[in-house]
Amino acid sequence: MRRRATVSVATALAASSVLATWAFSATTASATSYDTISVGVALSPPKVVFMAPYVAQAEGFFAQEGLQVNLISMPNGLNTELGTTAGSINFGLSSATDSVEAAAAKAPIHAIASYGAKLDTECVAAPGFNTAAKLRGQNVGTTGAGGFAATTLAACLRPLGLTLNDVHPVIMTRSQFVGALATGAIKVASFHADDAYVVLHQIKGSTVIDKQYQTLPNWWYGGISSLDSYTKTHPVVTEHFLAALILANNWINNPKNFNALVSLAVRATGEDKAAVVYALKFNIAAKSFTTAVNPASVAWTSKECKTIGDISVVPTYSQVVNTKYLVAAEKLVKSQMKG
Repeated sequence: MRRRATVSVATALAASSVLATWAFSATTASATSYDTISVGVALSPPKVVFMAPYVAQAEGFFAQEGLQVNLISMPNGLNTELGTTAGSINFGLSSATDSVEAAAAKAPIHAIASYGAKLDTECVAAPGFNTAAKLRGQNVGTTGAGGFAATTLAACLRPLGLTLNDVHPVIMTRSQFVGALATGAIKVASFHADDAYVVLHQIKGSTVIDKQYQTLPNWWYGGISSLDSYTKTHPVVTEHFLAALILANNWINNPKNFNALVSLAVRATGEDKAAVVYALKFNIAAKSFTTAVNPASVAWTSKECKTIGDISVVPTYSQVVNTKYLVAAEKLVKSQMKG
C-alpha cells in the first residue's frame, strides 16, 4: 500500500473543494425538489470513458431520478477514492484498483458498480521501440510507482514478454507523456484511447503495441465507490443515482445517438472531435459503457494487484463490491420502462 500511504485525506478534501463542477442547464432545479449529491470524476478534464455521468446530466436522467448532481473533476483516481472515503464526495468514479486497495486496507467503502468495465488504454511505443529487444532497459513513462499507473504499465509491457523490472519507469504527469515520447525521453507509455489518437497522429512512426482490453480482457478498469455509511443512510438516492447511469449507458450504446454523443463528449472533454470519435468507438467496441460488475474480473484484478505488490492480501469479492444497490437500480429501470 505504498502509494496510498503517500497521499493524505486532506489532499483529497482540498482537491474536491477547488476543482470546478460541470453541469447543463437542463438539470437546473430547486434544492427543495431535488436531492443534491456530489460525484467525483477521476480525471480533469475527463476522458471519454467517463461519459456516463455527463450523459446522465445532459440528457436529464439525473433530473428524472430526482437528483441534482455536481460533477467534480478530481486530479486523479487516488484523490477521488480518498475524497469518497473522507465523505467530501458522495460517489467517486476512479480506477477499480483503488477500490481493491481500499478493500485490502479494510477501508469503510465499497465499489457499488462499474463505469468503465474494460481498460480504455492503449500502449504506444516511440518509433523503433515496439519490440522486446529494443525496449529492454529503456525509460518508460508512468504517472506513479503503484496503483493504476503500475498496473497499466505492467499490462503495456506484457505482450512483449517484459515486466517492470526489465525497464526504467520514469514518473511524470500524463500531460508530459506526448512530449517525452516525441523527444525520446521515454520509449513507451500507456495512454487513454483519446490521448493515443493524438500521439499516433503527432509522432510519426509511433505504433500501438496493444489495445489493453484485448490482451487483458479480465481486467476490471473503472469502479464507482461510495462510503458504506452513506449508502446505508441514503439507499434510495444511491439506487436512483445508479438508475440514471444505467439509462445513460443505454443511451450511449444506442447507435442512433452517436452524433449527439460525439458533440456532448467534445464539450465535456474539450478534446478534438476526431480524438473523441476514436475513443468512443474504442470504448463501445470494448463494451466498456456499463454499470455491470463481473465477479471474475474483480477476482482477477485483485490478484493482479497483489502480484505487482500494491496489496499484500487479496480481498474477497464482498469486501471489494456491494452490488445490492445496483440490483435495486436495475429493477427500478425495468419498472420504469414497463410503466
